Amino acid sequence: MNRESFDLSCVEENICWDVNLEREFMRPRRTGYSFVIDLCDGIPRLALYRMKINHSTSTTLNRQPPRGLLVKAITNRNGSMSADNIYPIDDEVRKWIEQNLLNTKS
Repeated sequence: MNRESFDLSCVEENICWDVNLEREFMRPRRTGYSFVIDLCDGIPRLALYRMKINHSTSTTLNRQPPRGLLVKAITNRNGSMSADNIYPIDDEVRKWIEQNLLNTKS
Protein backbone atom coordinates (compact mmCIF):
# COMPACT_ATOMS: atom_id res chain seq x y z
CA MET A 1 0.00 0.00 0.00
CA ASN A 2 1.41 3.34 -1.06
CA ARG A 3 0.60 6.65 0.55
CA GLU A 4 1.24 9.90 -1.24
CA SER A 5 -0.20 13.32 -1.80
CA PHE A 6 -1.16 14.52 -5.27
CA ASP A 7 -3.70 16.60 -7.12
CA LEU A 8 -6.75 14.51 -8.02
CA SER A 9 -7.88 17.05 -10.62
CA CYS A 10 -5.39 15.56 -13.08
CA VAL A 11 -7.22 12.19 -13.02
CA GLU A 12 -10.77 13.40 -12.50
CA GLU A 13 -11.78 13.02 -16.17
CA ASN A 14 -10.48 9.42 -16.28
CA ILE A 15 -12.32 8.05 -13.25
CA CYS A 16 -14.21 4.80 -13.86
CA TRP A 17 -16.99 4.74 -11.27
CA ASP A 18 -18.36 1.31 -12.24
CA VAL A 19 -15.28 -0.93 -11.91
CA ASN A 20 -16.05 -4.57 -11.10
CA LEU A 21 -13.06 -5.70 -9.03
CA GLU A 22 -13.95 -9.38 -9.45
CA ARG A 23 -13.71 -9.11 -13.25
CA GLU A 24 -10.99 -6.49 -13.46
CA PHE A 25 -8.27 -8.71 -14.95
CA MET A 26 -10.45 -10.20 -17.68
CA ARG A 27 -9.84 -9.02 -21.22
CA PRO A 28 -10.34 -6.50 -22.62
CA ARG A 29 -8.91 -4.72 -19.61
CA ARG A 30 -9.94 -1.19 -18.68
CA THR A 31 -7.35 1.43 -17.94
CA GLY A 32 -7.84 4.57 -15.92
CA TYR A 33 -8.60 5.37 -12.32
CA SER A 34 -11.16 4.41 -9.73
CA PHE A 35 -11.56 4.59 -5.99
CA VAL A 36 -11.48 1.56 -3.73
CA ILE A 37 -11.45 0.83 -0.03
CA ASP A 38 -8.11 -0.72 0.87
CA LEU A 39 -8.50 -2.79 4.03
CA CYS A 40 -5.21 -3.61 5.72
CA ASP A 41 -4.77 -4.83 9.30
CA GLY A 42 -8.45 -4.13 9.99
CA ILE A 43 -8.16 -0.46 9.01
CA PRO A 44 -10.15 0.69 5.96
CA ARG A 45 -8.63 3.49 3.90
CA LEU A 46 -9.89 5.21 0.79
CA ALA A 47 -7.44 4.70 -2.06
CA LEU A 48 -7.03 5.85 -5.63
CA TYR A 49 -6.89 2.74 -7.81
CA ARG A 50 -4.76 3.03 -10.97
CA MET A 51 -5.57 0.48 -13.65
CA LYS A 52 -3.01 -0.19 -16.36
CA ILE A 53 -2.89 -2.81 -19.11
CA ASN A 54 -1.01 -5.43 -17.05
CA HIS A 55 -1.34 -4.37 -13.43
CA SER A 56 -3.07 -2.10 -10.93
CA THR A 57 -1.90 -0.18 -7.88
CA SER A 58 -3.73 1.41 -5.00
CA THR A 59 -2.53 4.57 -3.28
CA THR A 60 -4.18 5.54 -0.02
CA LEU A 61 -5.21 9.16 0.14
CA ASN A 62 -4.16 11.61 2.82
CA ARG A 63 -7.70 12.93 3.21
CA GLN A 64 -10.06 10.20 4.41
CA PRO A 65 -13.83 9.96 4.86
CA PRO A 66 -15.24 9.03 8.26
CA ARG A 67 -14.18 5.47 9.10
CA GLY A 68 -17.78 4.43 9.71
CA LEU A 69 -18.65 5.29 6.11
CA LEU A 70 -15.94 2.93 4.83
CA VAL A 71 -16.86 0.15 7.28
CA LYS A 72 -20.50 0.39 6.19
CA ALA A 73 -19.52 0.12 2.51
CA ILE A 74 -17.53 -3.04 3.23
CA THR A 75 -20.01 -4.78 5.53
CA ASN A 76 -23.03 -3.97 3.34
CA ARG A 77 -21.37 -6.09 0.63
CA ASN A 78 -20.73 -8.92 3.10
CA GLY A 79 -17.04 -8.05 3.28
CA SER A 80 -15.00 -9.12 6.27
CA MET A 81 -13.25 -6.49 8.37
CA SER A 82 -10.66 -9.13 9.31
CA ALA A 83 -9.59 -9.98 5.74
CA ASP A 84 -7.07 -7.71 4.02
CA ASN A 85 -8.49 -6.92 0.60
CA ILE A 86 -9.70 -4.13 -1.62
CA TYR A 87 -13.40 -3.41 -1.82
CA PRO A 88 -15.53 -1.28 -4.11
CA ILE A 89 -16.92 1.99 -2.84
CA ASP A 90 -20.67 2.49 -2.49
CA ASP A 91 -22.87 5.45 -3.41
CA GLU A 92 -22.35 7.16 -0.04
CA VAL A 93 -18.56 7.00 -0.35
CA ARG A 94 -18.80 8.23 -3.95
CA LYS A 95 -20.87 11.19 -2.79
CA TRP A 96 -18.25 11.98 -0.11
CA ILE A 97 -15.49 11.81 -2.74
CA GLU A 98 -17.35 14.13 -5.10
CA GLN A 99 -18.09 16.63 -2.33
CA ASN A 100 -14.70 16.56 -0.62
CA LEU A 101 -12.02 15.53 -3.11
CA LEU A 102 -13.17 16.42 -6.62
CA ASN A 103 -14.31 19.57 -8.35
CA THR A 104 -17.29 17.72 -9.86
CA LYS A 105 -20.75 18.78 -8.78
CA SER A 106 -23.10 15.83 -8.46
